[in-house]
Amino acid sequence: MENSLQIKRNDFLKALAAIAMLVDHTAILSVFAGTEIYTIMRAIGRIAFPIFAYYIVVGFINTHNLKKYLTRLFICAVISQIPYTLYFKNYLDLNVIFTFLIAAAVLYFIKIQWHYTAVVIAILPVCIEILFHISFNYSIYGIITVVIFYLFRENPYKIGIVFFIVTLIFSIYNKNPIQMFAVLSVPLIFIKPPINVKMPKYFFYYFYPIHLMVLYIASILIYL
Repeated sequence: MENSLQIKRNDFLKALAAIAMLVDHTAILSVFAGTEIYTIMRAIGRIAFPIFAYYIVVGFINTHNLKKYLTRLFICAVISQIPYTLYFKNYLDLNVIFTFLIAAAVLYFIKIQWHYTAVVIAILPVCIEILFHISFNYSIYGIITVVIFYLFRENPYKIGIVFFIVTLIFSIYNKNPIQMFAVLSVPLIFIKPPINVKMPKYFFYYFYPIHLMVLYIASILIYL
């Protein structure tokens, strides 16, 4: 079953997600505050997270060394936290790579059928937020998204249905209807890319912290 995600290398989808994320984060700049373009940019950005969640599953399934894979995620998360905190000005919020790191750990325990352990780790972000007021970007919704792509990886239709339901619940709970644009990511993931794109193997590990730092510098320059 797992061979279904051992796909021929094409980074078109990953590049699309990186662009969507950049557009989304750029919308935070003060020049876009209160404008219609702000809403449009945030809507575009909703497709980024599910695509990267899908790639976490791809990486988890295809890695030959899970320890190194988790270590890379951890290092990227720690490095990215500095520009993430500076740009979003939220000192009690952990960036999305920490969420992906926990999600990957959940997948590991699901794979070895330690399901109770997987559940405990999955709710860890919620517990940390309740006890210490430290939140994880996308929190339990983000972890569930990764798990959905893993459990239903053989059936895109089930992924679409379950992800739609989970996203709808998340959107209603957080009173954030714009999050529903995230469901548009599912057909993008499973259709054949129109062009072939190749990027460096660890592109995202560099892109994520760098783009945040660039945006932080841009936010400073705007006030000069």
